[in-house]
Amino acid sequence: MKPFFHPLPFLLILTLGSASLFLRAQEAEKSDQKTPSNGESPAADASLEAIISRHITNLADEERKTRMKFMQIVIDDAARICQLDQAQKDRLSLAASGAVERSMKEWHVQAERYFRSRLEKSDPDEIKEKLESMGSMNFGSNRSEEEGESNDLWRDALKDVLSEEQIGQYEATLKRREDDRNDAFARLSLAMLDELLRLTPEQRTKLGEIVTSAVRENLREVRRYWGEYFEQGMFLSFANFAEAETLQSILTESQFNQLRDVTGSFEHFWDQKRRLRRAMDKAAKNRKEKAGKAAKNGDGLGDVPKDLKIDALPKEGNAGALRMPGPGVRIKVD
Repeated sequence: MKPFFHPLPFLLILTLGSASLFLRAQEAEKSDQKTPSNGESPAADASLEAIISRHITNLADEERKTRMKFMQIVIDDAARICQLDQAQKDRLSLAASGAVERSMKEWHVQAERYFRSRLEKSDPDEIKEKLESMGSMNFGSNRSEEEGESNDLWRDALKDVLSEEQIGQYEATLKRREDDRNDAFARLSLAMLDELLRLTPEQRTKLGEIVTSAVRENLREVRRYWGEYFEQGMFLSFANFAEAETLQSILTESQFNQLRDVTGSFEHFWDQKRRLRRAMDKAAKNRKEKAGKAAKNGDGLGDVPKDLKIDALPKEGNAGALRMPGPGVRIKVD
């Protein structure tokens, strides 16, 4: 006897399978019809995002290597000056890595903003060509490779890893280098001013004082502002740290005008510095005047009544308090 075969279950299975495939096709079609606001498909968006992220990551790796190369020089320098052992070197290396990573925070912010604002609506097929056309970009400040050395993490690590004697040796070396650098910049600036303006001995002495002060207070920021762009105008502009009235009292009219002509492109920087110094001088003057008034009125106690009576003095040799007229007014006496 042949086995009985009923077609209904088989047809039902085929029907359900076909319906499932139809529903999947409809869902896929709806998904294809959904496009983001920029007109790209989700797949294209994901590809674009991946390309941009990978490019930023590659650039960040190169920037990190550059900064770590400089920090390795700093570590070797400290090891040579302070005679560090291997354990100290290893701890400083770890701290340098952390300091570099922290110093790159602003780099990442700038890189993300730059690339995404310019490429967010690009075609993924064209984006690689656009990235290549952008060339190399610097998203940090000038001399950004040195930012790790000024990071608090690195400074704290030096205090933890080095002994007091080693810290003294290291800081003395850094101070000597800074003094030598400031002296070299000031001398070169004054030499260029002398060559340009043909200074008299008296003018040279007075401008030398101005330039030396300007270099000592502003050289670090000047180098961050212009990087290694050391052209003649920048060196001459150190004289502009002084107020115009001061320079006019030292130079002749033709010398003053010549100086202004060749340093005009740097005036914005020095104008900010002069404004800041005027504000600081004014604040210092106000503090001095207040301190003088306080001292005149009784060592900072304000107006002291002429009929002031002291109720009780502390015993000789002991700390205590003076009770003054009024509700609960006491002055501690050491």
